[in-house]
Amino acid sequence: MDLQEALAKIWEDPRYQTKSPLEALKHLNEEVTEALIAWLRSDQIRARQELTEAFPKILVALRLLDIDPVELIQEKAKQANRRQRIMYIVGNRVEVRVGDELRGSWTVWSEEDLKEVHRLAEEFDCQLIQAPEESTNTAYGYGTNGYDRPTSSKIPR
Repeated sequence: MDLQEALAKIWEDPRYQTKSPLEALKHLNEEVTEALIAWLRSDQIRARQELTEAFPKILVALRLLDIDPVELIQEKAKQANRRQRIMYIVGNRVEVRVGDELRGSWTVWSEEDLKEVHRLAEEFDCQLIQAPEESTNTAYGYGTNGYDRPTSSKIPR
């Protein structure tokens, strides 16, 4: 069953029929409030059940407000990709990307620099990804900064 079929079945279900968008939002609010109360009482199973019951109600409310859920999901996915901030640590290099765009990069010279990278990632809500060691030429201490010279204290003898 595809998403459009599932939406049609939900909209036809008598349990989810409402007279107005306001009524649909009230029903949705009740379910979400019940889930919150259950969660605050440490009843995770009930909270999940309430949210599961709230989900079709949000779809009905969206429809009554003339919002296509499929288009909404696609748009939100695009927005999430555009805003996703990631810091990559590759060898002794750090790259900051927002979506697919490179916004900056610099070289890490010490453990203090690496700690600063972690602090910055947390401060700016960036996902931090460290490339595995085998993806860098670390046999002689060379990083992946495009230069053919050692970039760390490991100098070949």
